[in-house]
Amino acid sequence: MVPVEFVWLTLWVVFGVIGMVRGPAKELGVTTILLLSLFALYIGWTQVGTQIVSTVQGRAEVARESTVMAVYYSVSIVFVAFISYEGIVLRFPIKAMRGLGKGIFGLAGGLVNGYLIVGTVWDAVARANYFLPDVSVVSGYPSQLHSMILQYLPLAVMDRTSPIIFLVAGMILLLALVFK
Repeated sequence: MVPVEFVWLTLWVVFGVIGMVRGPAKELGVTTILLLSLFALYIGWTQVGTQIVSTVQGRAEVARESTVMAVYYSVSIVFVAFISYEGIVLRFPIKAMRGLGKGIFGLAGGLVNGYLIVGTVWDAVARANYFLPDVSVVSGYPSQLHSMILQYLPLAVMDRTSPIIFLVAGMILLLALVFK
């Protein structure tokens, strides 16, 4: 059996490869949207999360808070990522790169976006015990590596520090886009 962290890390690397193809100008645009969206989602959950949970639990008794939170973050961030990648793309006004430079900087941007997308879904779903309340997932109980990585994923970072970090980073990128 494959350890569950291998699956998530593979998805993260896929976003790095996508970034290599798309280039840094497009990846920075997606990063801006993701940072600001994660800030808004986090603040939204702290403001109305208990109301959402109570509403859902009134309709389905099996819904736990962690499960509702996982669905909230997973569906929202995947939707935002889909729109960011497939909709109107913010392009940073940087010189068009080709070759090795485009690949290296695109890889870096793609890995950041993979961290924000895959990391958010991973963290939220892990908090919900992968939607299986009493069942060990994939290859038994999560490994030490799995537990260590979870501490550095976006939701855990915002819990431990402040969501303002994501807001400030997103606003800096947005201002860089606006003021060229």
